[in-house]
Amino acid sequence: MDTESLKIPKDRLISSLWVETEGQVIASFFLAPQSERHAGPETPKDLLNDPEPFVVVLHEDPQEPRFYNKNAIVRVHYREPQVEDPGVERTVLHARLGLRDGTLVEGEVRELLQPQHRRLYDYLNLSGDRFIRIYEEGTEDQVILVNRDHIIRILPVKGS
Repeated sequence: MDTESLKIPKDRLISSLWVETEGQVIASFFLAPQSERHAGPETPKDLLNDPEPFVVVLHEDPQEPRFYNKNAIVRVHYREPQVEDPGVERTVLHARLGLRDGTLVEGEVRELLQPQHRRLYDYLNLSGDRFIRIYEEGTEDQVILVNRDHIIRILPVKGS
């Protein structure tokens, strides 16, 4: 029997994960070529905000599959080119996040937000997502997904 024909096509995206008790883990996510949430390919944000409690990654060294409880993942760093949608204005909010492990994450939220909910406070409280996306300060495509359960304080920066 040809088992290759049974495989679901997925793209691999190498990322740096910070996991409770393990620290930094270099691993790849398996992402669908088309997201169920939006146009375009699935992203780590889509995968980590799905309701399933575990995510599978391919650990780099040793190269082996691992299943991580999403609650134990503190943050994830990866590259995600920002797609420019003509005529669509994304809200940009600057923030500094203090995490339980002592890490300070500084960057920008760049999301489509309703006009009445364009404050940092609104984004953090109205988003039902477990992981929020922050673009690292000074970069166009370096994303840090932060698990909201690991945030202890958030400081607005530059009037956000």
